[in-house]
Amino acid sequence: MRFSFGEFILDTDERRLLTGEREVRLSPKTFDLLAMLLESRPKALSKDVIFARLWPDTFVTENNLATLVTDLRSALGDDAHLPRYIRTVYAYGYAFVGDAVQQTAAPLEPVSNGSHIAPSHWRLIHEHREIPLVEGANILGRSGAGVIVLESSTISRHHARLSINGDTATVEDLGSKNGTWVGTVRVAATVPLQDGVELRLGSVVMVLRFRSEGSSTETIATSGD
Repeated sequence: MRFSFGEFILDTDERRLLTGEREVRLSPKTFDLLAMLLESRPKALSKDVIFARLWPDTFVTENNLATLVTDLRSALGDDAHLPRYIRTVYAYGYAFVGDAVQQTAAPLEPVSNGSHIAPSHWRLIHEHREIPLVEGANILGRSGAGVIVLESSTISRHHARLSINGDTATVEDLGSKNGTWVGTVRVAATVPLQDGVELRLGSVVMVLRFRSEGSSTETIATSGD
């Protein structure tokens, strides 16, 4: 099973946390804690439940769990005071609070650096550029590891996330300054997408296309045609 959230993909079968094409190293128990919270979202897990799953038949103090949570937040770039992912439930436990997309495991193809990314049938058309999208999270922005780079001063570093799951696609804004738009509607939550829809990030306009197996190459009309 895989979960995509923010710029991350967690693969519970391969026990890997990826951000773009980079793997984030987690200790076994830190990985298990993240998986538990994702699987239970948005429900909060009590400390007793977490202790029973991570340290069965072993006595540990709350400091062990607090250290684990600190390590997890550090790996995710999360802030305990303004959490994007891991929320502390006072005097009770912890919960995953970010938006996440759960996917069934799919065959993965290796890429040159040893990471594994599954291609999809979706792509973005921007001017004369065709941008292939992969299964899971596709981060669009101005810069960063694994980011689909769009060169414009109106684009935020991590601007939006396109999530692909087979023939289903959604988009969500990642707190960008200039907004993400589907047609003429500004994105305020996770929005489902259809083949041929126009997306705008800042001032950059693109068209999302779906190509099924065996479909022929299409001619993209331009304003000069």
